[in-house]
Amino acid sequence: MDHLQVQIVEVRRAVAPRPALPVHVSHGHRDWSSRYGERHRLRRIENWPVGIDPPGKVRVYFRADHFVLQWWDPQARRNLCDRVDGDLVAAIARAREVDQRLLDYKASGHVGRRLRHPDLVARFLADMENRATAGQVEPRTVLRYRSALSHYLAYISANTIACRFPATIGANREFALEFAAFLKTRRVPANGCSRAKQRLMRGDSFVWDAVRAMYQWAADVDRGGLLPATFRNPFLRRPGDRSRPARDPFGQPDISMAMAADLLALCDPYQFRIFSLYVFYGLRAAEPCYLFGEHVEDGWLKVPCMPDLAYTTKGKRDKRLPVIDPLRPLLEPRPGLLLLRRGAAEGKERALLLGSPLAALIAEFQMRLARESMTVGQRQRLRDRIIREAGGLSYDHVEHEFRGLAARLRWPAEATIKDFRHLFASSLANASVPDPYRQYLMGQAAPKAAISAYTHLNKIREYYLLAMEREWGPALKVVQDRVDRLAPQASIAI
Repeated sequence: MDHLQVQIVEVRRAVAPRPALPVHVSHGHRDWSSRYGERHRLRRIENWPVGIDPPGKVRVYFRADHFVLQWWDPQARRNLCDRVDGDLVAAIARAREVDQRLLDYKASGHVGRRLRHPDLVARFLADMENRATAGQVEPRTVLRYRSALSHYLAYISANTIACRFPATIGANREFALEFAAFLKTRRVPANGCSRAKQRLMRGDSFVWDAVRAMYQWAADVDRGGLLPATFRNPFLRRPGDRSRPARDPFGQPDISMAMAADLLALCDPYQFRIFSLYVFYGLRAAEPCYLFGEHVEDGWLKVPCMPDLAYTTKGKRDKRLPVIDPLRPLLEPRPGLLLLRRGAAEGKERALLLGSPLAALIAEFQMRLARESMTVGQRQRLRDRIIREAGGLSYDHVEHEFRGLAARLRWPAEATIKDFRHLFASSLANASVPDPYRQYLMGQAAPKAAISAYTHLNKIREYYLLAMEREWGPALKVVQDRVDRLAPQASIAI
C-alpha cells in the first residue's frame, strides 16, 4: 500500500461512525436524536492526505456510507449540497468540478433531483411568457404550448405514473413510450369547446414536440438549467415516426376553383367584398381583419406588419399583391379599415372610432398604452379592442359568414377558409409561376441558399396576371358579371 492510500485510509477511519453510547430511556422510548443522531451526523473532512489540496469553495463531509458536498452558490444565493456515493476519490473529483465552475462562472450549475412535473411545466411556460414579452415569440405561441402541455399534465396526474416517475429526472424511454400510448387514447372536444362531443385526438405531433422542447429547455444550462448535464431527453425521437405514411399530394384541394366561383356568385355584397380577397390573394385567415384603405396604393394591396399597432403577419414578412381591374371597385384607397363587420357596415351598430384613419388608431393605441405597463398579450388584446371600436371584424365574424355560405352550398365539413390558401398556392403552381414569386405572394420565407440573395422579384405583376388568365377564369367571370351590374361604368378588362 503506497503513502497516498495510507492517508486515505486514515481519513476514512477519522470520519468513521463512533460507537453508540448508552441511551437513557424515558417513558419507555428513545428520542430521535438518540436513536439516529450518530447515523445522520455530518463529519467534515479537514485532515487531507499529503499531496491533495482541499477545494477552495466546497466543504466535504462524511455521513454513514456516503459523502456530502456543501457550498455557497452566488447565483442561487443559498447553500447547496450534493451527495456522492463512492469513495473519497469520487468525492474529491466532484468537489473539484463544482469548485472550478464556481471560480469560472460564479455558479455551480447544480440542480436538484426532486423537480416535480407540474413545477417543470410552470417554469417553462413562465419562461415562454418572458420571451413573448421580449418579442422573441408570439403570445399565441404561448397559448398553443399551454394547451399542448395540459395533456402532459393529465398524463402525469395518473396515480401509477405519479408513483413510478415522481420527479422529472426519472423520465426515461419507458416514460416516453407510455406517454405516446396515452396520446393515442386521449379524447378531446371536437371543436375545442368543453361542451362539445368528445373524440379521439387526431394529431398529437405538436403535443409531443412541445414536451420535447420543454425537456430540451430544462436540460440546457444556459436556459432552464433544471436538469443535470447527464440527463438524456427521451422525447428526442418520436416512437413510430418511420412507419407513418407520407401525405399524398394528388387530387384537388378541398375547395376547387369551380367551388370558389359558386361561393362568390352566392355572396351578398357584404360577403362578396370579403371572400374576393381570400379567393384572389390567398390571404391567411386573419390577415383581412388588419387591412386599411391606406394599404391600397399605386395599384398594389400591401399586407404589412404594423409594429406601432402591435401587429405582425405570420413570419413577420411584408408583401404586396397586384390589384387587378375587376377588384378595383372593391379596393378603393380611403382612410380607415378596409373591411368592417356587418353591423357596422350596415349602420346597425355604433362604433366609437368608426371611419378613423390608420394614423388616428395608432395614436389612440399609443395613448392607451402609455397609461400602464402591459405585457405583449395585453398589448395585443388592447389592439383588438381598438380595431373592434373602429368597426373592424374578427376571424370569428368571417368564419360565421363562411359557414353560412358553405351550408347553403352543401359543402363538406372538410372545406375551411384555409383551403382558399391551398387553392391559391396550387393555382400558382399550375400556372408555372416560379417558386420565388410563389413564396413571396404566399408571404413565406425564401430559401437560405445564396441564389435567393441574388434573385430580384421584378415581375410580380406579370406572373400574377398570367396566373389569373390561366387558372382563375371561372372566378374572374363571376367577379366581372357582379361588378358590371353594380358599376357599369367601371373598367373590367384584365
